[in-house]
Amino acid sequence: MDEKQVIVTGVRPTGDLHIANYLGAVMPLVKTLEANKEAEVFVFVADLHGLTDNDAQTISDYRLPVVKDYLALGLDKYLNSGKVHLFIQSQIGELISYLALFLSRYTTFNDLMRVPTLKEKLRVNQEAGQANALLGYYPVLMAADILIHNATIVPVGHDQLPHLEKTREFAEKFNNEFGKVFSLPQPHTTENLRILSLKGQGKMSKSHPEGALFMSDPEKTILQKIARAETAKEGEATPNLDSLLTIAAELGIGTEEFRKEHMAGKQVVGQFKKVLGETLVKFISNFQNKRSGISDREVLDVIMKGGAAARLSAEKTMERVKRAVRIDYLNN
Repeated sequence: MDEKQVIVTGVRPTGDLHIANYLGAVMPLVKTLEANKEAEVFVFVADLHGLTDNDAQTISDYRLPVVKDYLALGLDKYLNSGKVHLFIQSQIGELISYLALFLSRYTTFNDLMRVPTLKEKLRVNQEAGQANALLGYYPVLMAADILIHNATIVPVGHDQLPHLEKTREFAEKFNNEFGKVFSLPQPHTTENLRILSLKGQGKMSKSHPEGALFMSDPEKTILQKIARAETAKEGEATPNLDSLLTIAAELGIGTEEFRKEHMAGKQVVGQFKKVLGETLVKFISNFQNKRSGISDREVLDVIMKGGAAARLSAEKTMERVKRAVRIDYLNN
């Protein structure tokens, strides 16, 4: 008998979504849902994870708006299946924390520090004086999020693969000691789209809004940001130009002819920016119109239903865990 397919993925509520968030996370998730209609899917807003390097007010402000964003970007049509559950991480926070406690037995501080993405995050936060212990614990919390639903598939970018390997390591060590309790989650790798700041300084980021194209931006702002975006001189290829071409291609704009003419020295960047700006205005306006039609009551209904399904799934897993480690008082 085939193993039940369970997909788990999360998003941190740390600010307004920008176009790179959509192309790099939301669009691949919708494609994953379309390709795995028989799987059970848990999509959570990672408010507890957000506290690792953000203040509580920011997390509180963006927790429910992120749900509304995801609904407006395509998740809404999958919720009626009864197999896709959208919820807030803290709705089952005590169960995640409980599982994380058991998983902590299977790692050391030194092991955690070897996770490449965590090392970089700690370095950046250390420079800002924000490298707290919770941030160092991030790989354990992420593993608990995944294993508490006995996930078999986790959509991840290549930069997140070390985290998933750590999760598999936790599951294997627990299973080796107590028998098969957890499935070993497999990565569903998504392409790491390199979307740069429109100002040409690093990746597009919520923390540098002047270089980000937000899904909440009005039409005038979108056109201005694209018009002023860093590109390249005729005949030159730069990461900044490649970034804009990536955005265009992902939104369905043909880019090969433009690239060919640009590299031949023709002055076509202005026309390309005009087409890209108009396409972005149409796409983001459609999103904003759809989002404005989603009420707060609808959002609460979604997360209450999603949270109930997540709790049922998490409680089943924790019953198996407690029996395995002999912390099941009623049956000992």
